[in-house]
Amino acid sequence: MIVLKAVLVSRDKDYIQAWLDYVQSSSSGSTMRFIAFSQREAFRNHMDEQDEHELPDLIIAEPEFLNPWLMNGGDASGIPWLMLSEGGDEGHEAKRLMKYQPLPALLEAVRRACRQPRSKGSRHSGQETLAIGVLSASGGSGKTAVALHMAKQLGLAGYSVLYLNLETLDSSFPFLEKGLRRGSQHHVEAETGLSRLLYDLKARKREVTSGTDSADVSATGKMKTIVEYVVGHEALKADVFWPLANRKEMLQMSKADTVDLIRYLTGSGQYEVLILDGDSGWDERSDGILKAADTFVWLVEDDIAAMHRWGQWLQHNERTRTELLGNMLERTYFVINKYREQVINPLPRPDLYVDAVLPYIPSWKQMNQEEVMLSSPIFQREVNRLCEMLMQAEKDG
Repeated sequence: MIVLKAVLVSRDKDYIQAWLDYVQSSSSGSTMRFIAFSQREAFRNHMDEQDEHELPDLIIAEPEFLNPWLMNGGDASGIPWLMLSEGGDEGHEAKRLMKYQPLPALLEAVRRACRQPRSKGSRHSGQETLAIGVLSASGGSGKTAVALHMAKQLGLAGYSVLYLNLETLDSSFPFLEKGLRRGSQHHVEAETGLSRLLYDLKARKREVTSGTDSADVSATGKMKTIVEYVVGHEALKADVFWPLANRKEMLQMSKADTVDLIRYLTGSGQYEVLILDGDSGWDERSDGILKAADTFVWLVEDDIAAMHRWGQWLQHNERTRTELLGNMLERTYFVINKYREQVINPLPRPDLYVDAVLPYIPSWKQMNQEEVMLSSPIFQREVNRLCEMLMQAEKDG
């Protein structure tokens, strides 16, 4: 879901209110943000105050407001515009928007006219599996909830999905435990799948490095097939690993170990999508995700501390890993999680753009049943839109 910003200007306050009420009550309420004016001076002051990275994606205005703005630099600003017309205006025929028509038709015309944010790249070159890293600079941003919902929505859409939790302390298990324990594969080997795979990968790596340097560490060789390490989770509509019983194994995973694991999973040919859920920090596993994932979903909350931590993360990596950061930003979708009607705090850099928002779900503050988190229709709908955007970009790329 792309969040578009539009400015609506009309002398008729009742018309403005009807438009805003419709947008707020429709499914488009979370995909478009409108600010409206009925006075020329207020509109002019608002536009004068906008920094380059805060400019709207569309101006919709009546002629008495639009023409002075166009004559005073608006036409050269690069901002798309539509003229609200009652049919008697001269000129600008191709950009007229008839004022009185069904609101769904008006909104669709607005959506088509909006300037679209930049398209995202991907490093997904040739392999069957798309690896998506879900990241954040702040703990408590809802990263695991979003990653699990993405796995479920992609599974429901017919993709073969593997969810991989690489957190030091696995926060997904409370929401997956019932499904894991009632699964037909519940036996000792299922509970040790990830541990066995990590051991087998290291053994395979020792084997190939002691032989020829050209051997591919992700080659299956004598290793078992991936299905012998994972567990199918019916409610999640995806395969998962049983969490490691020994946290020390996770703590000892290096960046190289993480990269080897991800490359083995993407090279197995078993999955179309791999969802990677790591720590919000600076550990080796997080570095491995940054190196090996094809694209990223970066979560941030709209509060001053979260924006500050995001800015600090960017500044540090710009100083220490400039090339990696630039490459990553080209493949990252920035998502405001726990969104409440509007984004109040400014983003930490002018070249960043919010690609989607995910709603705040009050009922999640006090959960005593794990099924509740995976069963929110509102959240599922918005995550599904995010997934559709990711997969469409992959097809277009």
